[in-house]
Amino acid sequence: MGVIQREIERAGVTTVSLSLVREFTQKVRPPRALWVPFPFGRPLGAPGNARVQRQVLMRAFGLLSSKSGPVLEEFELVAEDERLDAKYQALGRKCGPKGCSLDDLLSPGDESVAETIQETPYGGNLAGVLEEIAELQQEHQRYRKGRKGRTSVGASGCSPENIAEAARSIHAFIGGERVRRTCEHWPSQPEDPSESLFVRLSIDDLKAFYMESRVEAAPQDSSDAAKTNDWFWLETWAGRMIIAARDRFVEVTDRTKDPNWIVARAIVPRGYGKSAYSLGHVVYAGADEKGASA
Repeated sequence: MGVIQREIERAGVTTVSLSLVREFTQKVRPPRALWVPFPFGRPLGAPGNARVQRQVLMRAFGLLSSKSGPVLEEFELVAEDERLDAKYQALGRKCGPKGCSLDDLLSPGDESVAETIQETPYGGNLAGVLEEIAELQQEHQRYRKGRKGRTSVGASGCSPENIAEAARSIHAFIGGERVRRTCEHWPSQPEDPSESLFVRLSIDDLKAFYMESRVEAAPQDSSDAAKTNDWFWLETWAGRMIIAARDRFVEVTDRTKDPNWIVARAIVPRGYGKSAYSLGHVVYAGADEKGASA
C-alpha cells in the first residue's frame, strides 16, 4: 500500500493509510499513515461502534494536512475503549499495546496458542452445518431488516436464503467431489469463476452469514473479536468445515502455478486449526516448504 501511495502522490493526489502492523509501515514508509491498535480485518475498530470509527477517520483525515513525510502517527484509545485493542483479540494474542513484534509475526506458526485450543474436527458433518444455518435464518432476517436489507452475503451468487448451497459446495470441495454451482446468479463477474475462486467466495459468504447473525443474536459480543472468533471457529460446525476446506486448499493447490495460494491460508485466522495462517508462510514459502507448512 505504501508503494501505491507514493505513486498516487506523484500524480498530485494526497493520500493517507491505516496501519495495522507498525513495523511494516516503518519499513515501507508511506507518505502518511495512522497506526491503529485493532485486529486484522477491523481497521476502524469494532463493528457498530460509530464513535470510535469516526475518531479514527477524523484522525486519519487530519494527517492530510501534513505537507511532507513520511508521517506515521498513533491512534490512542481512551481507557474505556482499551478492550478494542488488538492485545485483547484472538487474532492479536502476540500483540501488545504498541503493536506486534516483527520477529513474532515472521515466525512460522504459533504452536503455544494452538496447543491451548481444543478443537473438534469437521468430520464431514454437513448435517450439523445445515442445522445451524436453519437456526440462524431468523436472526439473519432481523439483521437485514435492521439495516435496510444490507448484507455482505452474495459474492458467490448465493443469497442469505439459499446460503445452504454455499455450504454444500464447500463440503463437496473438502471431499474431492465435483462442486456444483447451484446458486442462480454470479453478480460481480461476466464469466464463471474457477472452482477454487467459487469455493473461496462461498466460504466468504458462509462466514458473513454467521458473523452477521451473531451480531444480531449477541450484540454484547460484537465489539470483542476474541469472543466472536472463538464462537465461530471453535463452537460451530461451519467454522470446523471452513478449517477443513482451508486444509484441503493447502493440500491440493499447486503453489508454482497459483500465486494466490497464500490466500487459502488466510481463510482461517492464526490460532485456529493446525495449519493456521501466519506471515511466516509468506516469508518462508519460496525457500523452505517445510517452514511454509508448519
